[in-house]
Amino acid sequence: MRVRKKPLVILTIFSVAVWILTQNNIFLLMVFFTATRWLDLFLTLKAIPKIKIERHITKTRLFVDEKAEMIYEISYSGLLRISMKLNPSLSPVRFFKKDTEEISLRPSSSEKLVFIFSFGTRGRKILKGFSIKIEDTFATFSVEKEFNVEDEVIVFPEYVPIEFYKEALKELLPGRKSHQRLLDDNTMLKGLRDYNGEPMNRIHWKASAKYGKLLVKEHDHTALGRVKIFLDLNLPKDVQLGEVWKELRRYYEDEAVRFVASVVKDLKERHTPVELTVIGEEIWKNRDRDWVMDFELLATVRGTDNSRFDTKSVLETVVFDPSDTVLLFCVHLTEQELPLLLRVRSQVSKLIVFVIPYGLRDPNTKPFRSYLLMRKDLLDLLEKVKLLEENHVIVRGVRENMTVQEVVESVP
Repeated sequence: MRVRKKPLVILTIFSVAVWILTQNNIFLLMVFFTATRWLDLFLTLKAIPKIKIERHITKTRLFVDEKAEMIYEISYSGLLRISMKLNPSLSPVRFFKKDTEEISLRPSSSEKLVFIFSFGTRGRKILKGFSIKIEDTFATFSVEKEFNVEDEVIVFPEYVPIEFYKEALKELLPGRKSHQRLLDDNTMLKGLRDYNGEPMNRIHWKASAKYGKLLVKEHDHTALGRVKIFLDLNLPKDVQLGEVWKELRRYYEDEAVRFVASVVKDLKERHTPVELTVIGEEIWKNRDRDWVMDFELLATVRGTDNSRFDTKSVLETVVFDPSDTVLLFCVHLTEQELPLLLRVRSQVSKLIVFVIPYGLRDPNTKPFRSYLLMRKDLLDLLEKVKLLEENHVIVRGVRENMTVQEVVESVP
C-alpha cells in the first residue's frame, strides 16, 4: 500500500506555523481543516482492508484481436462511504469498452465492473495484478493498493480460411488386401449391385428379398493422406541478412506461423492425420487430432538466429512413410539444403517447400505495389528447383503481395 501525503504534511506545517506566529482565527480554521484531512486519511486506511475484489477472465484462449471480458466483483464491508478508481491491469493490454473506472462504494455493498479487452499479438500473455486508488477530494492525500494476482491467457495466431487439397492420397492396389480401410465411406450409400463374394455384412437384405437375388451395398469412395508439417523459424547459419530485416523478423515470423495455422486447420477439419513439428528455440511436436492443440503450440513458438537446431538435424531423425506428404515452411532456403530435400522426397510421396522471407497479403486487401525484392541467391535457387517439380519436389517462394490461398493454388 502506498500513501501519498506530502501535500497534507506541507499544508499542516504551514497552517500551524502561521497560526502560532499570527494568532489569526482564519489560520486557526486552516489548522482545523488539516485536522479533518488527517482524520479522513486515518478512516480511509481503516476502510481499505475491508474492500475485497475478485477478478475473472471469461476466455483464457483467444485469437489475435478477439475480445474477452475482464470481470471485477467488489464487496465492501466498511461503514464509511468511499470513492475509488480501479486500474484493471498492471500489464499491457488493449481495452475497448469500459463500464467505468470510478466507483462509489456504499457501506456493506457490492459492485461489479466489466472491461472488454484483447491482444494484438500471439503468445502466452500474463495478466498481472490490478490496483485501486483513493484520492482526497481536496487533493491533500491519496492511497493506492495493488492486488497481486496473475491470469494466463494464450493468444492463438491468426489464420485465413483456405482450401489446401495438395496432399497425396493413399490408394489401394487392385487385388491386394490391406489392414487399412481406406476407400469405402460407410456414411455415403452410392447404390446397389449384384453379389460377388463380398462379406455378408455388405448384403442389403431388404433389397435382396424384394428383387429375389443377392444385392450388396456400394459406397462412395474416399482416400486419406497423412501429412507431416515442419515449420523452421530459424535462419540458416550461412545466410547474412541486413539489420532492417532483423528488425522486422518477428513480423515475418508471425506471417509464417499464420500460414501454417491456416493449413493445419483446413487439414484437420477434413480429418486428415497431421503431425506438426516446429523448429525454433526448441523442438516442439504435436500429433493431437484437434487443431486447437496445434494453435496452442503455434501461439508461443519463437525462432532464433543462433539455434543449435536446424532443418537437416531434425529431418534426419524422422521416420517417413512412403505415403506421407511432407510440407516444409521456412524463412530462408539455401542451395546446401537441396540434397536434403531430394533425400526426403525419396522416402515420401510428395514434398512441398514454402519459403517465406517476407509477409503475406491479407485476402481482404487489394494487391499493392511492392518494393521488396527477394535476395538474388534465393531467386537463383528457385529457378534451379523448378526442374525438380516433375519428381514432386515443389518449392515455392512466397512474395509479400500474395495471399495464402494464392500461394497454395500455385502448387500443382
